[in-house]
Amino acid sequence: MAMGLITAGLSGGAVPYWVGVVLLTLVVLVYETVGGMRAVAWTDTVQGLMLMVGLTGLLIAAAPTPDHLTRVTEWIAATSPEKTAVPSWNVYRNWMSTLVLIGFSGAVYPHAIQRIYAARDTTSLRRSFGVMVFLPILTTGSVFLVGLLGIEQLAEAGPIEADQVMPLMLTEWSMRSPGLYALSLLVIVAVVSAIMSTADSVLLSLSSILAKDVLGTTVLKGADEARLTQAGKALSWVLVAGLVGIALVPRITLWGLTELKMEILAQVAPLFVLGVTWDRMTTRAALTGMLTGTTVYAGLLTAGYNEVWNVHAGVVALLINLAVCVAVSWTDATLPRPTRATPQIA
Repeated sequence: MAMGLITAGLSGGAVPYWVGVVLLTLVVLVYETVGGMRAVAWTDTVQGLMLMVGLTGLLIAAAPTPDHLTRVTEWIAATSPEKTAVPSWNVYRNWMSTLVLIGFSGAVYPHAIQRIYAARDTTSLRRSFGVMVFLPILTTGSVFLVGLLGIEQLAEAGPIEADQVMPLMLTEWSMRSPGLYALSLLVIVAVVSAIMSTADSVLLSLSSILAKDVLGTTVLKGADEARLTQAGKALSWVLVAGLVGIALVPRITLWGLTELKMEILAQVAPLFVLGVTWDRMTTRAALTGMLTGTTVYAGLLTAGYNEVWNVHAGVVALLINLAVCVAVSWTDATLPRPTRATPQIA
């Protein structure tokens, strides 16, 4: 969905939505099937460098001087004071809920954890983490500035969907000079590449999980690594065929889909957080908590409660999940443990 929306939006409709979905997904499938995780790692490296260069240039173009940002902020405060006012308690709760949701969900992304285990050594891992700490400032900060400048520059354009702000701003900048045209083109390629980077990483992790942890313990139990790898690649094509069919007829917005993913994924967080910090955590407690949290979230969503008191339903389910994990763990700790019979010495 993201690849289709971005290509259609950034091209101004010249590239249809379905072409973006099918074509870019096919590209991801081909290089992942041919090269496996090594291909994904190298393409992610190239895509990441493109994104870094593009966003850095965009940041400079969007806010060349502090005075420029000051003028824009003053204009917004004068014309739309509600946008610069201190948020209400309702908005604040929703913001904090979003931060909690993204923080816990992002920390347990399967493809991110897979990369950690694939690190060459502890030095490489330490360097990667050191860089990752500062990258959100660049990526989200530049996008925030684009949105800030768009409030003023697109004020006369009427109501605009959020996902159209970036394409419209890039189009406007590209008409100013050849340099900004080249920069806008680089940003477009970088954004599409970033989405492809996420897609190939998730697909690789999902196919690995299904091949090793599902087929490898049932149908292909005892199979060698090469057989499991082939099964994972075949599963990738089957999975993507179904997902593309769903994406061609989207029933939810891109942000809505992102929230759905994070709210479900958040239910896995207690397993990792409590599992490595609390020695009383038990397997039964982790499983019970995950099932309870997921059930509560599904129930709230089915009942039409996407938010409860301006707090995401997934965060509410996460809190219940945590409570269940703690309660079951304490219960398990009080139960008598089976003792092993002492062997009799003749």
